[in-house]
Amino acid sequence: MRAEILCVGTELLLGQIIDTNAAYIAGQLARAGTDVLRKQTVGDNLERIADCISGALNRSEILIITGGLGPTTDDLTREAIASYLKVELEHHAELEANLQAFFDKRGITPGATIMRQAFLPKGAQAIPNPVGTAPGVFVQTKEDKLIFAVPGVPREMKALLDGFIIPTISERESGERQIIVSRVLRAFGVGESTLAEPIEDILTTSKNPTVAPLIFGNTEVHLRLTAKARDEEEAAVLLDETEAILRARVGDYLFGRDGETLASVVIGLLRGKGSTLSLAESLTGGLAQNLICEVPGASDVFVGGIVAYSEKIKTEILGVDSKTIEAHSAVSSEVAIAMASGALEKFDSDFSLSLTGEAGPNGSSGAPVGTVWIGLAAKGSTPFTAYKREFFGDRDAIRRRAAHAALDILRRHLLALPIT
Repeated sequence: MRAEILCVGTELLLGQIIDTNAAYIAGQLARAGTDVLRKQTVGDNLERIADCISGALNRSEILIITGGLGPTTDDLTREAIASYLKVELEHHAELEANLQAFFDKRGITPGATIMRQAFLPKGAQAIPNPVGTAPGVFVQTKEDKLIFAVPGVPREMKALLDGFIIPTISERESGERQIIVSRVLRAFGVGESTLAEPIEDILTTSKNPTVAPLIFGNTEVHLRLTAKARDEEEAAVLLDETEAILRARVGDYLFGRDGETLASVVIGLLRGKGSTLSLAESLTGGLAQNLICEVPGASDVFVGGIVAYSEKIKTEILGVDSKTIEAHSAVSSEVAIAMASGALEKFDSDFSLSLTGEAGPNGSSGAPVGTVWIGLAAKGSTPFTAYKREFFGDRDAIRRRAAHAALDILRRHLLALPIT
């Protein structure tokens, strides 16, 4: 069966609220084996909502609407469904009684507008809401199309979706039901087009699983693998086979899968070697340390770090020779190496990373904006090394890419992969 998602609310169109509901609904539908054809967002306008409903049901068998079920006059989803069905809203005494009991327990006298939630399109069924006041709406049309409407509050949406909608859809699926399972392979240090080129034949010809590249967070490129199968085990076999082919071609760029981050992968590698890590950051101001500390159990390997933003801290705390800064500038391979060396000694760690660079917007170091030097020091291994990177974008993008790049350099070093 095919489904569409309609998100209702002018606040979504104004960018005042980020729509997380559609992503959750789409994910749950995929797990249930239902194809999602389209997602739309519409403001609080009766005619436009009704038009979206009509268009969606011309294309699909299932429509899930989120938002517009509250008690205020701009909550128009019930009215729009009734308009599409060409029926009136009708009062449900049991819904009003439920609302009255809800507020009685809290010692609140509900206003007249609250009781708007006791009206449903004629012929519709109420979907009980265990965590809120607005009931959902369920309609099976004469054409055997299914309309579900749920509140826009994420907690309430999830309760009605998981408790009623997904089970209802699953029961009505005819024939041999297939589930849809996705896996994401995460890459860093490569552009989307560069990653796609060696696997273009897979991207264009693979049908099950399908493979699609996408940019994530301005720092990573993801390969999304999506398989249809009878069960999780069959899907895993299909995904494993395709992942193996992708890794054979672009594996050097792939650092993790699904929820794995560069930081969690690096921590796992260090933990496996029984090694520790320290950091010394200038332009990134602690961003790399924050990425590390977001990972549970990071204290197993991360011993500490220094934000050496000023020359004084670089020289007095990390022991960087002021003559080195004077001769080469703070944004240089020499200073990056000296910072990493100082952190290695200060924290007595097995590995140390350092970051120094020019994030802009106005360069003060003499280096072009986007220039970054990343130092890597390892106990018992000399000479220490620094790697130059040149990033584009605004100040925030440069700093974030630099922090991730430092972790990727260490990952590659620990796996004996080439570092260019």
